[in-house]
Amino acid sequence: MNWNECAPFFESLEFDCKCGCGLNNMHQDHMDKLIAARVRAKIPFIINSGSRCKEHNRAVGGSVTSDHCFGHGSDIQARSGRAKWIILESLMAVGFNRIGIGKDFIHAGSEPKNPERVVWTY
Repeated sequence: MNWNECAPFFESLEFDCKCGCGLNNMHQDHMDKLIAARVRAKIPFIINSGSRCKEHNRAVGGSVTSDHCFGHGSDIQARSGRAKWIILESLMAVGFNRIGIGKDFIHAGSEPKNPERVVWTY
């Protein structure tokens, strides 16, 4: 993963596993699409969750097939209906096809082994 290509939009540490283990296994293809979505949206993408180790994923109630565990998942803060719309529109426009909608975030998933063209709520 070339984090220099992510500047000025994202930094590596934003995608580190939140348990403190240091895992950061984000894939370049996922990040390329995330950058394209961010550019299209013209609003900041604040990352709540990126990479997750299996232990942390289990602790937060994530699925064993979670996009996060494979470097293909990002949760983007979205606290208003307008922010959700802008983020959703931009994610879909650049080709994300696994989207989760939470109370205050949007999940962008791209793990190739997981089902495509799905939307879910938390």
